[in-house]
Amino acid sequence: MSSNNPKDEQEKYTRDQIIDAAAGNVPKHKDIDEAENGSMVNDMKDLKRLGKEMDEMNTVTEDKEKGLENDPKQ
Repeated sequence: MSSNNPKDEQEKYTRDQIIDAAAGNVPKHKDIDEAENGSMVNDMKDLKRLGKEMDEMNTVTEDKEKGLENDPKQ
């Protein structure tokens, strides 16, 4: 994400997520009998996807530098 406008970056990220989901590029979920309680990922592919998403996220400091603030209700 290289845009200087945080709103543009957020819109692009959201648009990319919608396009991926519409194309069927979403991780498969385990059956309820196989799922691990409290696990954020289902398998290695899901772990790599989550890692990539987290790498693309800004830190709190980077957000503040762009004029963004955390939602206090969260």
